[in-house]
Amino acid sequence: MVLSVRRSVVIWYTVWMVALILIVLAVVLSGGGYIADREAERMLIGRVQEAAGEIELDDGELEIDDDIEFRGDGAYIAIFASDGSRIAGYLPDDAPSPQFADGVLSELSGWHVYDEMRPLGRAGCVWVRGVARNYDEDAFISYANLLILIVLPLMAGLSAVGGYFIVRRSFRPLDRMIETAEDIAGGEDLSKRIGLGEGDSEMHKAAAAFDMMLDRIEGSFEKEKQFTSDASHELRTPISVILAECEYAAGHTGEKEEMDEAIAVVSRQAHRMSALVSELLYIARADRKSIRMERGDVDAVELASAVADTMEAKAADRDITLSVESSGPVVAYADHDMLMRVLINLISNAVSYGRDGGHVWVRLRSEGGSAVIEVADDGIGIAEEDLGRIWDRFYQADPARSGERGAGLGLPIVREIVSLHGGVAEAESRAGHGSVFRVIFPRKNEGNA
Repeated sequence: MVLSVRRSVVIWYTVWMVALILIVLAVVLSGGGYIADREAERMLIGRVQEAAGEIELDDGELEIDDDIEFRGDGAYIAIFASDGSRIAGYLPDDAPSPQFADGVLSELSGWHVYDEMRPLGRAGCVWVRGVARNYDEDAFISYANLLILIVLPLMAGLSAVGGYFIVRRSFRPLDRMIETAEDIAGGEDLSKRIGLGEGDSEMHKAAAAFDMMLDRIEGSFEKEKQFTSDASHELRTPISVILAECEYAAGHTGEKEEMDEAIAVVSRQAHRMSALVSELLYIARADRKSIRMERGDVDAVELASAVADTMEAKAADRDITLSVESSGPVVAYADHDMLMRVLINLISNAVSYGRDGGHVWVRLRSEGGSAVIEVADDGIGIAEEDLGRIWDRFYQADPARSGERGAGLGLPIVREIVSLHGGVAEAESRAGHGSVFRVIFPRKNEGNA
């Protein structure tokens, strides 16, 4: 049978507490008697020496201080004359009476005996004898056994109960984590959180990490749903047009003009679908981090000029002046094709949302080894409430204002490419005052070389 972690911790806690108690009792039993004996000897010697110090000879008369305690703390004190007669004090009848030996501690018949001689000059001397019973080991063991029988079960019970409540309290956040995970699994509600709040314990940190993970999962799930919905919507329109044109062409098989028009519409929609599928594929590869980059030093000014040349015709249709500006060479450490795609998306976007008869500027410069590329226009601009969402996939602030309809994937692809290079993509804009899109490709030792 496999025990739960909670039960295992409680059992181990109880076992170790009982083992600790047994170790302490074993130490007490093995060393307690010795320590008690040594303490009794020390106390007896001290009492005898103290009593000897209170004896004096005054004008030939022996004076014994009344403060001498002849009986107490298990020790007995008596004062003897040099001939062995007792002058003061008390000794038990069963106490041994060996010959006096100055400063000698002896053990006789279960007693400690200690003698101290007090010299009195010409009057001779007196002897101070102290006796105390030996440590009773059998009595101590009996008492210890009784203590074990009472204390050990009590301590084991308290350890088990205390350990259970400690473990239960400590594992409470884990229970909430399990409940939250089960609720999410059962109801598919990713908005649920553990929400333990602030705390420094490992469980609080684990719960916070779990909530952060749920935030990312929920965000990814919502983005995935939105992505699927938007992609389906974008593909549905050209597919519907193609189906309608095919049905129209089928009904006019003998009319060349109508057939040519239908084929042209189908071709345009197919190209639109092809471009959309290509962008979707690119986004999917970027999400999986499976895009291979071949980075190297790219002449960003030359590449920007080449892209601008391909956009001249599109810009000329709206009488937009397109110019590339640079104060000197700008070298970007980047993948050539990816950088070209960034330039195409940004310049095409600027032309599409530019003002008829207006301008689009492509400005390049080097800053600390990083390549900075700005694409600015004096077109319709972006409203403040839309500026924060322009990097979202499929988001279009107002397709009608540009005169064109795109898929809303150009800027997200730009951000993905710049992010893969370890760079930054930024935008500044005001409605009616144009926009500036800025991308920064870091130097070699700052990017993902």
